[in-house]
Amino acid sequence: MKYIILLTFSFCTFLHPQTVSDKYSSAMTAFHSGQFAEASVLFEEFFDEYKIVDETFASAKYYSAESLLKLGRKNEAAVTFAYLVDNFYWTNFRVDALYNLGLIYFNLKKYDDSRTRFKQLLNEYPESQFTGSALYWIGESYTAEGKTDEAIKFLEEAVNDKRNNRFADYSLYTLANTYEQKGDYQNAVKYYDQLLSYHPNSKLAPVAQIRIGMSYFKLKDYQSSILELNNPILKTLPEDLYSESLYLLANSYYRVQEFPNAEKTYSEIIEKFPSSKFFRSANYGLAWSMFQQKKYNEAFRVFDFLSQGADSIAEKSFYWKGECKRYLGKNSEAFEIYKSFIDRYPRSPLVQEVQYQMGVLYYTANNPDLAARYLLAANSSESFEVRAKALTMLGEIELNKKQFKSASNFFESALEVSSASEETRNRAKLGLAIAKHHLGDYKNSLKLLSEIEASDASFENQKVNFYFAENYFAEGKYKEALNRYTYAEGKDEKFNAMSVYGKAYCYFNSGDYENASAVFSEFIRKFKNDTRIDDARLRLADSYFGSKNFEAASKIYEDIFKSGARDSDNPYTRYQYAQALYKSGKTEQAIQEFNNIQLKFPNSEYAEGSLFTVGWIYFQRGSYNEAINKYREMFVKYPNSSLIPMIYYSIGDAYFNMGKYDSALVNYEKVIAQYPNSPNVFDAVTGIQYTYLAKDQIDKAVQFIDNFVNRNPNLSFSDQVFFKKGEIYYSQGDYEKSKIAFKEFIVRYTNSKLVPDAYYWLGKSAQNLNQNEEAIISFEKVFRDYRTSEFAASSVLEMGAVYRNIKDYVNALRIYDAGIKELPKSSKLPEMLFNKGLTLIEMQKIQEAYQVFDNLATTYPENIFADKARLELGLIELSASRYENADMYLSYLGKARTDDIGAKAQYYYGLSLFEQKKYNDAITALLRVRNFFSRYEEWVTRSFLLLGDCYVKINDKRSAEEMYRAVLAKYAGTSFGKEAQEKLRKLR
Repeated sequence: MKYIILLTFSFCTFLHPQTVSDKYSSAMTAFHSGQFAEASVLFEEFFDEYKIVDETFASAKYYSAESLLKLGRKNEAAVTFAYLVDNFYWTNFRVDALYNLGLIYFNLKKYDDSRTRFKQLLNEYPESQFTGSALYWIGESYTAEGKTDEAIKFLEEAVNDKRNNRFADYSLYTLANTYEQKGDYQNAVKYYDQLLSYHPNSKLAPVAQIRIGMSYFKLKDYQSSILELNNPILKTLPEDLYSESLYLLANSYYRVQEFPNAEKTYSEIIEKFPSSKFFRSANYGLAWSMFQQKKYNEAFRVFDFLSQGADSIAEKSFYWKGECKRYLGKNSEAFEIYKSFIDRYPRSPLVQEVQYQMGVLYYTANNPDLAARYLLAANSSESFEVRAKALTMLGEIELNKKQFKSASNFFESALEVSSASEETRNRAKLGLAIAKHHLGDYKNSLKLLSEIEASDASFENQKVNFYFAENYFAEGKYKEALNRYTYAEGKDEKFNAMSVYGKAYCYFNSGDYENASAVFSEFIRKFKNDTRIDDARLRLADSYFGSKNFEAASKIYEDIFKSGARDSDNPYTRYQYAQALYKSGKTEQAIQEFNNIQLKFPNSEYAEGSLFTVGWIYFQRGSYNEAINKYREMFVKYPNSSLIPMIYYSIGDAYFNMGKYDSALVNYEKVIAQYPNSPNVFDAVTGIQYTYLAKDQIDKAVQFIDNFVNRNPNLSFSDQVFFKKGEIYYSQGDYEKSKIAFKEFIVRYTNSKLVPDAYYWLGKSAQNLNQNEEAIISFEKVFRDYRTSEFAASSVLEMGAVYRNIKDYVNALRIYDAGIKELPKSSKLPEMLFNKGLTLIEMQKIQEAYQVFDNLATTYPENIFADKARLELGLIELSASRYENADMYLSYLGKARTDDIGAKAQYYYGLSLFEQKKYNDAITALLRVRNFFSRYEEWVTRSFLLLGDCYVKINDKRSAEEMYRAVLAKYAGTSFGKEAQEKLRKLR
């Protein structure tokens, strides 16, 4: 703020009486006293009387504009600043006016005007105090308009101007974020790191910390991502961002195969953020982390929990819980799960894996001779997948015997089998790559490994990276080898030892002796019984390095404590040591250390956190009584702790998990009653709701919701609580009540972000009651008024389904066309196009339908609905006897897909050949339905009937009879059975 020395008016006293000077002084006094309204009035009175255009007049104009700006009258202030800038080139206030004018236009979103003024400032006052800040605001204005290249240019200038930029941290953050949006993660990391290094106390630092972790993750530099995402500053973030950072951290641990750390981090998300959008994904990651650590019982429990759902995670979890049992040696239980899996997911691409597991059981039982005999027999199977897997496992047996040439032959034979799955081909390629490495063919070994990584980057990540590194090392490419050795550390301790050893030698042979010393020290520490230990000690003498790592943390702390150093009495050091023990999986020692902190440092800021953590550890282990006892100690030792609401909630959860629902209710209600402003209130409300549901007291659950929102109408999450009322009724199948609940929600919470959701579920409720008109009104409301909602496209599809169900095809087409036009970026656009095509077929407008399907297949070639469209195109061509075109679509789908689309396409390909009187080719095509799509019974059965017809045409009545009887035996009394019976009669 400028302070001016009041100018004397003695030189013009004869023109202006003393009152003018008094008004100027009064105006300035009012301004500096914060009385901006009075100052504005006094300045206007001054202008009315003072007509000399000098520095006094200019200063009055400046402070008049400042007064208007302070009063929020931005447009008026802008006019006054502009007048000053454009008419008083000589005043000292002009540079400040220019800067303020640029800021005002920016805040008014007049970005062109804002840039014009800031650029004017830079051109006319290049050395002013506002130079750096002006550059920043120009960059921000371009960012606001999505003009990233222009934004980067000015933001980089702002960052480089270290003299006059009050927004240096904001400049760095916006620049880094702009690079991140462009996908240039290297530069994003560069500028986020500068922000964190030069402005550690900036309020942007926590957000920058998670963004740099994300950027490293995108660069696949997972170790750096782990380092950044472990920063304690992230704990200050809001729960949604913090849970996201933990999920990213857990994934990074998993990618580098630090499965214990991944398990702990996934568990933290699950325990602390049960409402997070990452909840199920975190559970799945937790199960896999346990599985990779051979904790098959624990993994089974999580997979079993997930398998109760209805999403893709549920399907995969169902399969893998069977695998858990197999890995535990509980083969009979595994077989029961496999059988249930096939019944539940008959069309799953995982079914074929179930048919192969006996060979795996022999192999894992360490009986290679018996496994080889079984696998050789399996090689005669008609299933290409089984044959490929059998050959691959035979190659692995030879690989273990170090018969590399023989192994190479088996793997090459496996790769020659057509139509094997990607995973099986990758496994064969990996075995062949290993064999070729040992045979000295590094070039082709690397080629195979690259093909695997391009196909599936997560496949056998540890082993693939290790052999990448071994090949690069053999070729003397130490930098590339070092990178791959880093990623090759994971669950397999044999590969861990070889990877650490290889990393050390990469540094050593590259002349980086400090890093070599650190890694050789790590090798010596971790693998004391390794045969290469003496060599490692020798090379350690040649190269020295010290580095910080989490594995060494607990040992460092122990050394401090054993030495009796002063730091051993520091509660922070003790707390960190306890955390290190806990993160290393030494739970009991961690509990003991946390307890010691409470005894030794009862008044420390870490004491109550230690007690709470002990309770949380017991809770996580399922020792709920012990957890409750520890939590209750908080009431006695730390009655004023900010953790008390969380304690009551956690006790409620413990009782809930024990099935003691009344006790759970008591503790949840204490959170609400005693701590109504606590962030734990919503969780407590949810806990009460689920407790009533667990007790099968639906009415009480609903009554509780009503009572709660009536007592707390203004809470930020009251709408979320009330919405659950409709969800409860809908999940119970009581659609009339769910309609009432969703209608009440819409009336009561007109501004809630859940309103479009309520309209959609109102429509679904009406639809389930066959109240089509009411359903359409609700869906139309979502589509018309809430285009950005995820339910807008779903509403279009539901309306189309309603219209088609009542054969109102005109309106069905109308709504599909509207959805396609108005929702061009929706992920459901291909589905809308496909349903439009089906509607046209139902209207017998075949040519128009053909055009829609063709456009869909061309525009979205990788989408599942593109293949569905290709199937419809094939059927249209078949119905028109355009067999060449039909065969092109149908044969492609029969080979490209392994699901019901492929099964149906393969059958109709056989039918096309039959109609063309190519009976032998038709037989081959129809047998493929049986061999490759056995889980799709409808198409297998239809294929059997048509196979019988083919055999009749070539006068092989015996084979024809076998086909018909096979159908009759399985489907007697059904339409298929009757058709088979009729064909048998005609055959006789």
